[in-house]
Amino acid sequence: MRNKKQKDKQNDILSVLRYIVPTVILFIYILVIIINASSRAKEDGRAYAEEKLQSYDRSVAEMLTYDLIAIQNAVEADASRIGNSEDDGKAMPLINRLVEENKVTEGYVIDGGGKATDVSGMESDVSGREWYALAKEGTSGGGSTVTDALLEGEDYMITIAAPSSDGKSLAVVRLSTDFFRNIPSIAEFDGKTQFLFLQPDGTVLSAVGGKGLFKGGNIFDGTLLFTGIDSLASLKKSISGDHNGTVYCTVLGEEKALIYRYVKYNGWKVCELATESYIDSVIADYFAPTKGVFIKITVALIIFLAFIVMMNIVIRMLYKKDQKKLKSKAETDLLTGVLNKISTEQTIQDYLDMVGEEEPGMFMLFDIDNFKKINDTRGHAFGDEVLAAVGKELPTIYRTTDIVGRLGGDEFCVFLKDIPNENARIHMGEVTYNFFRDFKVGEYSKYDVTASIGAAMFPKDGKDFEELYRSADKAVYAAKEHGRNRLVFFGEEVKDGKVNNEGSGT
Repeated sequence: MRNKKQKDKQNDILSVLRYIVPTVILFIYILVIIINASSRAKEDGRAYAEEKLQSYDRSVAEMLTYDLIAIQNAVEADASRIGNSEDDGKAMPLINRLVEENKVTEGYVIDGGGKATDVSGMESDVSGREWYALAKEGTSGGGSTVTDALLEGEDYMITIAAPSSDGKSLAVVRLSTDFFRNIPSIAEFDGKTQFLFLQPDGTVLSAVGGKGLFKGGNIFDGTLLFTGIDSLASLKKSISGDHNGTVYCTVLGEEKALIYRYVKYNGWKVCELATESYIDSVIADYFAPTKGVFIKITVALIIFLAFIVMMNIVIRMLYKKDQKKLKSKAETDLLTGVLNKISTEQTIQDYLDMVGEEEPGMFMLFDIDNFKKINDTRGHAFGDEVLAAVGKELPTIYRTTDIVGRLGGDEFCVFLKDIPNENARIHMGEVTYNFFRDFKVGEYSKYDVTASIGAAMFPKDGKDFEELYRSADKAVYAAKEHGRNRLVFFGEEVKDGKVNNEGSGT
């Protein structure tokens, strides 16, 4: 009996060991695989992340170069016409188009004495201007030139010039370095990457996205604390020369990678200041670095975990789907398809809180003209059709990043992000007015729908949603007082035209 008990006990121990030993061996094996895989993943993930960043930096540099070459070619083409035309103003169609499309700020024909005639026919004397001296010097050999960026006020300006066919004049365009802001995509990586356009000495000519450096700053001014480099002098030499590279640094307490690439104009550099968290996220994707590792781990655990994993995936998918539907219904105005009043106000205010006062914007408020009359004479169903048509068509004239919403009744609004200058303000005002000028509703009998539009500039006319709304509402009232069917900017005199932008017409 005693021997039987001892034997049963031994069998129980062996039975337990039969499962424990293989399990321990399996987990030790898995642990070794994970340790080796994680070590490789850190190396491969960092290399992959750097290559991805470098590849995009290269594409941004190429796009920047392409844009400059395209503008330079346009200037050269128009320069070849100057001197062969009786009217030099008609000899600049490409430069004129560049100015109209806001790709450049200014366009001139300049004679040998420094007398400049811009695309509108206005004359001025630029003989004493530094940029003219650089343009003249750069074209002295008979070819075109792209000058260094010069600080003028709070902006950096580039001058592109080419001599005329008879060598007596220069065709010239000038553009802000902030044209660079339209090239990189801020959301390309984690949305926190900052893109920089640099002088060879490290001066920031333009910056977009992320945090850290701003236009006019310098990457060597102490904001960036570089790590793992032989010497700061060698880094300065590399950035000032025709070199590409990657260095690591700390910015405002956050680890980042600085990827820089040479642009074949004046030693300029295009840089990405990427967060270490982005690189870490790529490395994390490599923690199960190969398909083989996943297969080995999955085979060892699939029987035990398959049902739980599948249930979690299904439940999560259903939950996300329901949440997405609920969120969409909660945020969308059902009649027009744009954001409803609460979501509109919150979305605009969240954006203003995020950017502070660094990026100017434009807030416009729309009231459909005579909407009560539309309801009374054509019925509420047609009134709803008008609102639905506005909600469908209005967002198509703006960027997908701009915020369009309905505030109630026949009142719509839009917030246009990043309106950097007067030309952009005028252009968007004209675009908006022209939309209602040509807007018709009705399947058989077309009805001309117009609107009274009030516009307010951020942050000049308001620093939050409520202030912007009040300013734009006053402008709407002014538009109605002066006959409706017009756009009025807050605080500006209402002119005879339909848009009261200074310098614009009807």
